[in-house]
Amino acid sequence: MRQYASAEVRRNRLVAGALFVLGTMLLGRMGYVQLVRGAAYRVKAASLHIDSLRLAPERGRILDCWGRPLTLNQTACLVYVWPRKVRNLDSLADILASAGLGTKEEVRQEIAEHEKMFCFPKRLEQPAADALWRRIVKCRFGNCTEVEAETHRWYPFGPSCSNVVGFVGEDGGLAGLEAWYDSVLSGQPGWVLMQREGLGLELPYPSYPRVEPVPGADITLTLDLDVQELCYRALAAGLERTGAKHGSAVVLDAQDGAVLALASCPSYDPARFRDFPASRYKCAPVCDEFEPGSSFKIVVCAAALESPQAEEFVRDRYDVSAGAIEVSGYRISDAHNHGVLDFDGLFTQSSNPGCAMLALRLDRTHFYLTAKALGFGEPVGIGLPGEATGRMDKPAKLTALRIANNAFGQGVTVTLLQLAAAYLCIANNGRYVRPYLVRSVRSGNRVLHQAGPRPGRQVLAPATCARMKEILAKVVTEGTGTFAAVPGVEVCGKTGTAQKVEPGGGYSDTRSMMSFVGFLPREPARYVIAVLLDEPNHRFASTSAGPVFREIGEQLLLLEKVRRARMAAGQFPVAGRTEPGMRIAGK
Repeated sequence: MRQYASAEVRRNRLVAGALFVLGTMLLGRMGYVQLVRGAAYRVKAASLHIDSLRLAPERGRILDCWGRPLTLNQTACLVYVWPRKVRNLDSLADILASAGLGTKEEVRQEIAEHEKMFCFPKRLEQPAADALWRRIVKCRFGNCTEVEAETHRWYPFGPSCSNVVGFVGEDGGLAGLEAWYDSVLSGQPGWVLMQREGLGLELPYPSYPRVEPVPGADITLTLDLDVQELCYRALAAGLERTGAKHGSAVVLDAQDGAVLALASCPSYDPARFRDFPASRYKCAPVCDEFEPGSSFKIVVCAAALESPQAEEFVRDRYDVSAGAIEVSGYRISDAHNHGVLDFDGLFTQSSNPGCAMLALRLDRTHFYLTAKALGFGEPVGIGLPGEATGRMDKPAKLTALRIANNAFGQGVTVTLLQLAAAYLCIANNGRYVRPYLVRSVRSGNRVLHQAGPRPGRQVLAPATCARMKEILAKVVTEGTGTFAAVPGVEVCGKTGTAQKVEPGGGYSDTRSMMSFVGFLPREPARYVIAVLLDEPNHRFASTSAGPVFREIGEQLLLLEKVRRARMAAGQFPVAGRTEPGMRIAGK
């Protein structure tokens, strides 16, 4: 008995010792887990039960000068499915089919064909998406299905404004103003912590922190939607009439340099930008460089009138009856025989040999500085991607042949916006004002940036510009620009026909860039208009670009008339709200 008791005591002691050791190990493990590994396990637990949800900000709008939106944000919902987690395919297919994602059989087949997460292509409106999500949660399919709201950009005016506005991709703005001002438009994202339940469904929790997103700022442009669209239509008609490959147009407010239109045709639909070649994404009036031809003759005209020998140049006669002159072994010729021309006739009849003869008598540095003063050879700084600078030879490189060619727009490159800005300088009596496109940037009621006319600089004497206006008016009434005449108003402008350079060198006999640049009326000017056509089937700019200029000018005057009539009747000129200080050009 005593032996049995002794054995029982030893067994009890052994069990107690084992329990003590086990308890000590458990306590040690608990201490290790709590004290040493506690922070790591808390992070792991949080990752299983807490998730951070990014809150996307609303993208800022781009508005025209009257407050009309050129971009809009639309919210739609997409349905995502994780096929491997679906426990009852028939029931889920029935629920999704009831939301209009297809027939039950189509939805069932769609899910069965995928192994990984996929998205139904059809977008649902918010009310239908909310009803679908409530049913999904009720039927406990939240762990394999997600309904996610997606905001996408809509461009209500499509191709007519796409070259300026641009478009947005998955990574933000990819072209136009959408790309250049992406950081301003995109805003700041927010976030919220969500509680994840056992089935993987994420639910908000009141005590979890939340940071609201900051919407992007709105950008108001100087662009006038009505002017932009009338330019686009005029270009489209001009391309159809002349067979040109491409056309561009610029309209500036002649009083302050505000850009009213920057049009390109053919264009592209920003909602389907992937369906169009990337070459169409740029804003051609700002990005494309070309040799301007005779529209560049304002430089030699201004340089001559501003030179010490101005009286001599104006008094002389220029014999171009031979139809051509030879400079450094190269022949410079006219399309027509103009006989003997006076100073004005060099430009009204657009004589290449005559302008070359005049340029050869000018100081090279003076010619170069005049061109630079008119804005050539440097970017305007309009605020669009890919803006070109143009190209000009420095005075040291202006050989006799180079300056002779430069005189009629060969051997130099410009953009259409640079040309428009140079003619704006003449319209403004020698004050060069850089055109501008953005009028204001606003976040809610707070003005982040307010723009206006840029400070101008006097680069030509007012008397010089008055003389040039006389000449440019004669171009339209009795010279090469008669097809650009606008009934009821005096137009000043100049044609430009520039042969394109062949790939192997030399100038083409069949391919040309044709332009007409000018302003109306003569005094005081209200609009500067520049038109460019690429390879029209007409021989001269007078019959190709000139009529497009006239069409735009006529439509601008008609638009003015309609707006003034509405204002006289106590109505707002256009639908929508205007910005403080807005006006119709010429008012």
